[in-house]
Amino acid sequence: MKRIYIVLVFILSGLIGQAQQELSLADALSMGLQNNYDLQIIKKNEEVSSINNNWGNTGIMPSINFTTNARENWNFNDSENYRQQTLTPELSLNWVFFDGFSAKISKQKYDELEELSKGNTAVLIENTIQDIILAYYNGVLQLEMIEVFEELEELSRDRFERSENSKSIGASTTYESLQAKTSWLEDQSNLLQQKVNYENAIRVLNYTLSVEDDIFWNFTDSLDFNIPEYNMEDLKARMATSNQTLKNQYLNQSLQAKETALAKSNYYPTLSLSTGINNSDVGNYYTGNTADMNQNSTNAFIGLNLTFNIFNGGITRRSVQIAQISEESEQIETDQMKHSLNNQLLQMYSNYTLQKALLELAEEKVTAARLNVELSDAKLRNGAINSFNYRDVQIIYMNAAISNFRSIYNLIEANTDLLRISGGIINEFNK
Repeated sequence: MKRIYIVLVFILSGLIGQAQQELSLADALSMGLQNNYDLQIIKKNEEVSSINNNWGNTGIMPSINFTTNARENWNFNDSENYRQQTLTPELSLNWVFFDGFSAKISKQKYDELEELSKGNTAVLIENTIQDIILAYYNGVLQLEMIEVFEELEELSRDRFERSENSKSIGASTTYESLQAKTSWLEDQSNLLQQKVNYENAIRVLNYTLSVEDDIFWNFTDSLDFNIPEYNMEDLKARMATSNQTLKNQYLNQSLQAKETALAKSNYYPTLSLSTGINNSDVGNYYTGNTADMNQNSTNAFIGLNLTFNIFNGGITRRSVQIAQISEESEQIETDQMKHSLNNQLLQMYSNYTLQKALLELAEEKVTAARLNVELSDAKLRNGAINSFNYRDVQIIYMNAAISNFRSIYNLIEANTDLLRISGGIINEFNK
């Protein structure tokens, strides 16, 4: 068993120690935002929205077309056969310069679609920042917990060696030595499992950063956390103005209002201009004595077209009604989102307050438990307590230390949630 343990520790220690690079939280955020696959994709979508946001897509710009038609006919009749060649090129301009304000509305819609695309990118950036922060500190947490299990394993090994020495001189029994060995083996197992947990946390972090899976990091930021103070009313006000998901919903609501306006624009007439020039070149080539004949003519034209729909079976009216219903639905969704976000904010604020209180208790518990281990170790050496009592003290210390680290991580997570929902996580990253 001891040989297996030594081999496993050697392998895991080698993996943890290989190719370690220093990594701060700021570096992790910069790296992750630059490499993230989803961000690269959504930024491409943002580029597409920017390209589409052009007056040329609204229909207000004139269109210029060149067309030509070449044709050859063979005419067979009783008097004389002939071949006819026709070439008719044409250059034309069509311009709809009034269509019920739909061009202006469409341009406003493209503006908001581009803003919505940027808003979707911002939401993904916020999510990515939160994921990186939690993945980074989870790696730090798992590494800190390794130190706890290493400390316990060292205490158990020392206790086992002392019991073996005591047994050799008849000062303790084989039963006590076996109990010490069992505790030591259990702590070895816990240490090995924790090292695996650490490696898995690193792999999650590497995936979040979009880097190679086999890179191990030397974390330069610790779990030390400056606990900020929040005011609930300030958080509500910040959320109402800065929450990116809510801002995107406002854009969706405004876009639906533009759809209603576009539907109403069909009530207006359409006025367009058509102008151009064409040429007709016709040649008749006879097979008999009739002389060949060529005819060439050029024509220019200009015209105004006014189109006004008088009746189309109520299609326009129904389109407006449907658009208005959709607009009302967006308003309901906005109200629902506000209610949901307020509810989430209350829960997150309560959780943050709870985690602060739990951290204070955890710090007191781990301080008391560490002192108890030191005192109990001295008592065990003096024979004032037995090995069972000492093991209970060890377990209490282990649980207190783990609870303390988890409390710090939970508070970091709760703080990140508040920053995220109040729209301040990007500003925090920029700092």
